[in-house]
Amino acid sequence: MELDSSSPISSVTLLPRFGEQTAPEVVEGSFVPPEFPFPNSVTVEWRGESGSLEATSTLEIVSGIYFTLDQLRNYSEQDDFSELPDEVLFRAREAAIEIFEKNANRSFVQRLGFTRDYGHGELLNLAHGDVYELLSKDYQLISDSQACRVPGCHALEFPRLVEYKYGLDGIPSAVSQAVLSLTAYMLRPSNRPIGATGESSDAGYIHFTIAGRDGFTPIPEVNAVIQQFGRGFNLAW
Repeated sequence: MELDSSSPISSVTLLPRFGEQTAPEVVEGSFVPPEFPFPNSVTVEWRGESGSLEATSTLEIVSGIYFTLDQLRNYSEQDDFSELPDEVLFRAREAAIEIFEKNANRSFVQRLGFTRDYGHGELLNLAHGDVYELLSKDYQLISDSQACRVPGCHALEFPRLVEYKYGLDGIPSAVSQAVLSLTAYMLRPSNRPIGATGESSDAGYIHFTIAGRDGFTPIPEVNAVIQQFGRGFNLAW
């Protein structure tokens, strides 16, 4: 792991949310991060030769990955993803995961999350579902998406952040394949004009599947997996 910076980096300090602070060896500006318990969040402090702080970044440690970059490189013989740099593949995978999780309304890996509590009402609707452990004191779970304040909590200052762990402990094969397919689609060049919903040809009129109009994504099979494995939305009356 390295920092895209014009200033030379001589040392880094890793400050995890859970676990001990560590300073791995830096070789030519890069380092190999050690293992941390998951889910976790690690602040990385990048320092120059004089010891001055050049930049900070954050690592999110989750329980698993939807698919490896090698799986993406070998996705199809028709796609030449093997020539693309790791950074491009990584960013495409992250974008596809964000789209899939946002529309499925759940994470299929375990993550750290938080919700801002403004002190109104008796119940706090959490920003995420599948919450399995609260980290903040003075709260208790009453469902996997709601918490309540314990007696005496109203004396605290608001607003305040309520931290927790959320997400599923396994990735279904269909979900992994759907996210992989979405990532590959996003990497392919498109010859369709931006904003076009269809085109006429000698064979007739071709209707394009449009994300947001015809489904969550431009791929109907991926949309079906999102609906099948997604959480849906909580409604209150």
